[in-house]
Amino acid sequence: MITKEQIAASMLFECDVAKHLHTKMTPAAYDYKPAGNQRSALEVLRYLSICGIAGIQSLYQSDWKAFGKYVERSSGMKGEDFFAAMDLQKREITEFFESVTERDLETRDAKLPVGGTELLGKAILDLPFKWLPAYKLMLFHYLKTTGSEELNTANAWMGMDWTR
Repeated sequence: MITKEQIAASMLFECDVAKHLHTKMTPAAYDYKPAGNQRSALEVLRYLSICGIAGIQSLYQSDWKAFGKYVERSSGMKGEDFFAAMDLQKREITEFFESVTERDLETRDAKLPVGGTELLGKAILDLPFKWLPAYKLMLFHYLKTTGSEELNTANAWMGMDWTR
């Protein structure tokens, strides 16, 4: 059985990998957008800076209006503010998992954004737990597309530079 500490640690690690990838960005890359209807790299950074805790709190509160408050918080974030925003999200994730009980994760119903409910722990695993690595990989792809050819698998999955 996975513990709340393990879930938190995995989510915090994804935040750290995203921060590592951000160190590979140039300010010119913030405006990159693969197509007109897709997020810019800066918009991906903004979403990454809140998607973990926004999803957790929306599920815990069974109120998806809570998500909008986090989106509003990130809406004016500049690229150079990403580290501080990620550190804030990491603190909030840590505080959440320190305060929630294993019993809450196993028995508390959480309202899903598309309707219906799921147990809180499973809902966290199915949504915000997955959003962090998904959007981290989107950022990785954007970086590769904008010329960061030195990036490799270790950057994407381990948050480190690795040469053979």
